Amino acid sequence: MRYAHVIGGVGVFLLGAATLLLAWQTLPYEGEFGPGPGFVPVWLGVVLMACAVPVIISDLTAKATTKPLFVPETRKCAQVLGLVVAVFLALPLLGFPLGLALITGGGMRLMGRHRWASCLLTVIGTAICIQVLFGHWLGIPLPKGALGW
Repeated sequence: MRYAHVIGGVGVFLLGAATLLLAWQTLPYEGEFGPGPGFVPVWLGVVLMACAVPVIISDLTAKATTKPLFVPETRKCAQVLGLVVAVFLALPLLGFPLGLALITGGGMRLMGRHRWASCLLTVIGTAICIQVLFGHWLGIPLPKGALGW
């Protein structure tokens, strides 16, 4: 299990470094009236790297254990990751509100053992709320799919 934490910590550290580097190179840190579009991604990268370092250090300095590298929850995580990848590949068809709602409802079903009815209601409610909140109330144009949502 120790190596799984080290691998995960290194992965999170690299994700934070990539976020920091890309945000710093492509987005302005300061805007006209305060923080610019690069402010949050830069600090997100810093926080990700800072959170990964203690995990890596503590697991490298810990005594070796005989626990398996993959635990039963690994399958659930792989299923959720597959769901996220599949939905993002289908975003041109689904659109952003419906895609994010499917990730929410599918994640509920895969990780929480919720009933199909509650997952379906969550998908419908999430899609409607995202569309109303961002699309209409805040006026933010969301990516629409072939379905028109």
